Amino acid sequence: MRHLLISTAILLAGPALADRIKTTARVTDVTVYPWGAGVTREAALDLPAGSHELVIPGIPEGIDPASLRITAEGAVIGATGVQQERALPETPAKSPELQSAQDEVRRLQTALAKHDASVAEIKARAEAADDTIEFLMKLATSDVTGSGDIAALTSAVAEQLLQARQTAVRARLEAETADVGREELVEDLARAEARLDALRGPETERGALVIAVQGQGQPARIRITNLTDQASWSPVYDLSLQRREGKLRLDRGLLVRQYTGEDWRGVHLVLSTARPMDQSAPSELQPDFLRIGDPQAKLYSRSTDSMAEAAMDSVERAAPAPASIAGSAVAGMVGETVVYDYPTPIDMRDGADALRLPLDSHELTPEIIAEAVPRRDDSAFLVADTVNSTGAVILPGDATFYADGAMVGRGVLELTAAGDDMKLGFGPLTGIKLERHIPDEIEGNRGLISKSSERRETAILRIRNLTGEEWPLRVIDRVPVSTQENLRVDWSADPRPDETDPDGKRGLLVWNGKIDAGEERSIALTTALRWPDGQILIGGE
Repeated sequence: MRHLLISTAILLAGPALADRIKTTARVTDVTVYPWGAGVTREAALDLPAGSHELVIPGIPEGIDPASLRITAEGAVIGATGVQQERALPETPAKSPELQSAQDEVRRLQTALAKHDASVAEIKARAEAADDTIEFLMKLATSDVTGSGDIAALTSAVAEQLLQARQTAVRARLEAETADVGREELVEDLARAEARLDALRGPETERGALVIAVQGQGQPARIRITNLTDQASWSPVYDLSLQRREGKLRLDRGLLVRQYTGEDWRGVHLVLSTARPMDQSAPSELQPDFLRIGDPQAKLYSRSTDSMAEAAMDSVERAAPAPASIAGSAVAGMVGETVVYDYPTPIDMRDGADALRLPLDSHELTPEIIAEAVPRRDDSAFLVADTVNSTGAVILPGDATFYADGAMVGRGVLELTAAGDDMKLGFGPLTGIKLERHIPDEIEGNRGLISKSSERRETAILRIRNLTGEEWPLRVIDRVPVSTQENLRVDWSADPRPDETDPDGKRGLLVWNGKIDAGEERSIALTTALRWPDGQILIGGE
């Protein structure tokens, strides 16, 4: 609905308004959430005693009236109206910068139009000469038997043809000369239009707040706060590993976007992890009533129930995604909510800027390892094992990884509580080669007596260090895991792994150690599967 009006009994029963006062309210404070933002604007004015209608234009379209909260110092607030279509009041006066930019665009548009008209006029002479040539050529080939002096006519046509061709050549040359400079004029106009667009701000319909106030004959300050869903922020990280120095730095930043319909100029910015636009209470379960019926009814019931449940699940899961500035945001807590208070005012245009703000930097203590997964990769990877020693939760966010000054990859950091372990990858180590091959595989019956089947596999894991230095090494592989009593899994490895089922991940095997420069290491991993005769093995690679 394009026209909104909120009123209360105060508006209906209150005294007649003494006058209408127009003022402006500048956005001063913004609290941005992972989805949404709380926007606060302030209006300061000398308010005479008595009842007044305060009009504040320039309110973006789409403001949520239910989220409006208005407080005042030096005045008493009455009814509030949010108006969009029937704008109040007249169009605001233009700033000198905006007026100057509009005048420059008009000047350049006029100059370009005059230039094009001049060139078009010259080209018209060339086209007229072409028409004359075409006419004379038709005249020369027409039946002129009864025309009298043919020689004189021929001479006249030839002379006029020559003049027409000379006119066409001169006109085209003149047009090319006159068109020089048009490209620069077009570029100047494009720059002027871009500057005008920037000064105009977002092209969106604006409305107005109409507030009934009771003045107290003193300066008044009006604070207006509302929620919008057209803003977001997300964490971003840079992780820089200096391998030889054994150092790892975590740089945390915040990426803010806004599409609120207005520019933010010099606002105080707070970023909060709260989610006021999301679910705020636990889900409620309803009784599950079972019933019986004929098979066709049961099939129909299952189908409709499944569709309804899928639709409800999709609604419950749905949630919208998210100049050089000195200073860093200051992290703090408000109850169970983490907030980042940015210390310097920021500028952010509507829909035009993705503002990256520095938060802080932390030095982490890494354990640097070459991690090898021969089952999947043909080279080892540079991995840093560390601990979240920042003293705060690391929120999920995009990360860029650097090793010895070079960017080696992009990824995502997972939610990590303070003190929890972290494993970070910093790209492949092409000098450490991996192979995994199976020289012997047997599958078949063991005989009629045992009534069972068996599959036996021996895999050789081969790691070659072609670099010129020693590396700490971690090799990871796996063996199958049985969840049935009749499926038996036996395995053996030479050498034996140092860890089995790490972090509760069943079937994973880990070998820890070192590999010297030029060294080649091999691991033999044998797996035997047995299951009853007459059944088949399901799953596995």
